[in-house]
Amino acid sequence: NLPCCCGFRRPKPTWRTRPQSWPTTMNKHDSRGENLGRGRVQFEDAKGVKDLAYKLAGDFRDSKLEGATIIVDRLERLKDLAVDGQVEQMRQLKDVMKNWREILNSVPDETDELATGDMAVCSSWYAPKVQVKLKDLFEEFKDTEKAFAQIKPDKFQDLGRRMNKAMEKIAPAVYGMQNLPNEVSDVADRADEREETLKDTDTKAMKKLLEGQGMTISLSSLEDCKRGLLDLVEPTQRNLEKVQTFVSEAHDKFKQAFEVPCPCCCMTSYVYDQPSRCLTELLENADRALEVNLQPFFELLQGLKDLIDLDMSRISKPTKRFAKLAAERVDLLDKIVAEARPSGISPCCFRPFPLASPRADSASLASLQAKEK
Repeated sequence: NLPCCCGFRRPKPTWRTRPQSWPTTMNKHDSRGENLGRGRVQFEDAKGVKDLAYKLAGDFRDSKLEGATIIVDRLERLKDLAVDGQVEQMRQLKDVMKNWREILNSVPDETDELATGDMAVCSSWYAPKVQVKLKDLFEEFKDTEKAFAQIKPDKFQDLGRRMNKAMEKIAPAVYGMQNLPNEVSDVADRADEREETLKDTDTKAMKKLLEGQGMTISLSSLEDCKRGLLDLVEPTQRNLEKVQTFVSEAHDKFKQAFEVPCPCCCMTSYVYDQPSRCLTELLENADRALEVNLQPFFELLQGLKDLIDLDMSRISKPTKRFAKLAAERVDLLDKIVAEARPSGISPCCFRPFPLASPRADSASLASLQAKEK
């Protein structure tokens, strides 16, 4: 380098060199060019998948699959209620019924215990009147007890098991189709962030979902569950309503049975303040009965009535229509995924082999020459 007039050394000109940072289009294998191109393809792939997700959402609306999904939701709820059979609620009521029977059945033998406290002085007048009322109440209870005995939870459990077997194919198929637009949209979002995720998309599972294998047989099995259902539901509903009516009125009826008649009706408050053991036990069991929730059983019975009138085509037609429309979108997605996957030699062919060191090569050559001699 020669100094200039001001003492600054000028750098030697490099006429035949160029900075490494300069971009070039001469080398078709340049990595930066490939990355730029791949980024453009990545953007186009993600956008294409996103468009497919929008179209699938439109197919969901056009096929009216949402209505089928609502029906399946109700059937799933109905199936769970039937499988449960409301066994626990019936067991609790059975215990109460047993206690009521024992108490009411022992009234004739315990007339002296019907009047306590201040009423004990006139028990000979008061107790027979209470006994008559409790006897009438016992007859009403017997009718309720008979109605309760005709409720068969095991029959509903058997129905629930058959419904459960039918829904094993229906529910996953309908819910899978419902979720397909969101699933494809998630694929597009992941591909937009990382292009290598696109090649891992399982389009085979989507195609299998749209085939709806076993859907027709399952709908036929669900249709068979309707056979003889009306003969089970209607008597059970009548009997359950009779039980509920008695339970809801039991507390007041038991108290009315112990009211003091005229001309000493003003003494009724004393009876309630100093209740006999019989009244106390009756009221305690009445409170226990009120705690039993019968609403799920009524919901089950009403749902089974709706099932009787259900046309299975309200499930089959929307699913078939959506499957037909969505199959075209999944085929396009399959092509995009196939283009994103590497083609040619399998990655296992690029496995590196260990290279021997020069010293090892020399030793091997010397051993070979010794053998030849």
